[in-house]
Amino acid sequence: MAFVTLLLLLLSLSHSAAADSEAGEVEVEVEVKEADVKQPSVQPDVWTEVRELRDLVVEQRAELKVLNSRLTSTERQLQELRAELQTLMKTEGPKVAFTAALTDSGLLGPFNTDTTIVYSNVFTNIGLAYNPFTGIFTAPVKGVYYFRFTGMDYRSEVHMGVALYKNGQRLLLTYEINVNNGYFEHMSNGVTLELQSGDVVYLRLPANKGLYDNNESHNTFSGFLLFTL
Repeated sequence: MAFVTLLLLLLSLSHSAAADSEAGEVEVEVEVKEADVKQPSVQPDVWTEVRELRDLVVEQRAELKVLNSRLTSTERQLQELRAELQTLMKTEGPKVAFTAALTDSGLLGPFNTDTTIVYSNVFTNIGLAYNPFTGIFTAPVKGVYYFRFTGMDYRSEVHMGVALYKNGQRLLLTYEINVNNGYFEHMSNGVTLELQSGDVVYLRLPANKGLYDNNESHNTFSGFLLFTL
């Protein structure tokens, strides 16, 4: 009897413990699920992005400093080159020189009035100060210039002559009388002039005078800049 009573008591305790164990497992599971529900979602790392943007800005600023430094260096080199060019221009000055001749024109003149001679066969025209369409030289800068001209004719009945003009004023006249009809007679002259920028110099065939030329260019007009003032 006592043994049976003890056995029943043990069975009762066993059922009670099992029930308590199941209840505990259920409670733990519920707590775990509640914990899963309350767990916040993962948020992006904002500060990491801010630091990346900051580093990018710093890097771009460094690149801009390098570019500004290069630009400053380039501008300085350009100024130095300009200064050297200006110094060179002052030292050497502009280059001006020309030589032109009559074309195969044959007889030129005589005319009733003074006529500007157009030397259209250009050999040299550095600086483009001589105009082969008008026969006029225009001084590009203030300075001292040298001019020279030649003339030729073979007629004894017509005196040959050439006059040099500056700004409409005749400065010198050169002429020659050919006493040997049919033979070439030559003449030449030259002058050094101080000119202002824009002054003009040209040659004119005086009235009743004549020249002759062929493909050998006997009649020429030359000039060049000696130095600036």
